[in-house]
Amino acid sequence: MADQYDFSRFPGFQPNPSASATSEFARLARHMNWSPRSKTYKRERSNFMGSEFCVHFGTESKLQNWQALCRELQLDIPMASITQCRKALARVHVNLVDLIDSRRTGTAIQKFSSLSALRLYTLDSGKVFPKNAAKRDGFLKDLLRRIW
Repeated sequence: MADQYDFSRFPGFQPNPSASATSEFARLARHMNWSPRSKTYKRERSNFMGSEFCVHFGTESKLQNWQALCRELQLDIPMASITQCRKALARVHVNLVDLIDSRRTGTAIQKFSSLSALRLYTLDSGKVFPKNAAKRDGFLKDLLRRIW
């Protein structure tokens, strides 16, 4: 997967890097007349969200990436290993699309008290991170939660 989404493939579309990922992709889909049910829409959304995560959080499962995410999610206990970070993050429930948007827009990350609360929010808001995009990257894959 490329680190940066290639907007140059879409003539006349000017990306806004400070807009939320959800609204930016919706704007691109309208610009390109993609139906939300189409294969093109689903494929491009998966590529876009995966690229956005890579740009903002990196692609490698390195300790410093894990530590940075733990700090960003206000897990104040110093983590000396990836395993410690994974265990700490396993207890944190955040929406991955919102996590990307926090970097794009500067908004605070909402943490949920339970997986059920995250599930309800994710389904109600439609902010579902594409599973196939997450599975391409080891770092991101560990942040997935079962929503369906």
